[in-house]
Amino acid sequence: MDHVSDLDLPGGGHTSVVGVDGGGVGDPVAILLPALGVGAGYYGPFAAALAREGVATLVADFPGQGASRPLASRRNDFGYAAVSDHVVAATVAVAQARYARRPLAFVGHSFGGQVAMIHLAAHPLRVSALVLIGSGSPYWRGFPRRFRLLAQTQLLGAVAALSGHWPGDRLGFGGRQPRRLMREWARFARRGDLVLGSGPAAVEPHFAGIDLPVLAVTLDNDPLAPQGSVDNLVGKLARARVEHRFVSRGAGEEGPAFDHFVWARHPGSFAAEVAAWLRQAVTPG
Repeated sequence: MDHVSDLDLPGGGHTSVVGVDGGGVGDPVAILLPALGVGAGYYGPFAAALAREGVATLVADFPGQGASRPLASRRNDFGYAAVSDHVVAATVAVAQARYARRPLAFVGHSFGGQVAMIHLAAHPLRVSALVLIGSGSPYWRGFPRRFRLLAQTQLLGAVAALSGHWPGDRLGFGGRQPRRLMREWARFARRGDLVLGSGPAAVEPHFAGIDLPVLAVTLDNDPLAPQGSVDNLVGKLARARVEHRFVSRGAGEEGPAFDHFVWARHPGSFAAEVAAWLRQAVTPG
């Protein structure tokens, strides 16, 4: 993917927006929001495949991921709201300036879908559609091995609280992440509501007010976002016009079987499917 813009973040941090051009006036632009711990460059093959279908793509590294600095630490701590308010908002501004006459859509992968919903709850008019790919709620009741999942998520939150960050880069899950974000995520897994911050005044964003077309994709071979998990997240979108799809590698297509991550590196016909849905979703009437 090509470098598009550098972003300065509050507190002296920085990240970069990369992307692939495609299409023209009136064609959709995808703002791709990554999964936890996944760098922007990982999505290059999927973005290139979207471009061949006439959909431009922009993606920024979330704070502390990929090329973004500084890394999460006891001093560099933040939660969901900072990702939405700082990185997503700035990426949307880049897209609006670069593609001024084109409709925008969020494509959220896993954690990125949760962040997309947080942003849409506060800024409902900035994008025209939402695609959720392998994006679900970590709420323990949505998983086959419920109690195991509950124990794992709470242990993760406890480790992050004690060490000042989650060392997922060493432990094999989610990359290095800030303490506050992991505590919010662990609470989400325990309670089922995505509350930002803490204290008696902290509440879940008004997801029920989001009113746009949504494509919710459940991926084959995906224990990180099984159907129950996807349903629990999408169930918060009371006003949205949601279409559910289950996606696997097409019959006769080359490439490894789909799972939570493979689709981004080996999209096959999936990119064309997403592009066609986006084009229909953002077309007036």
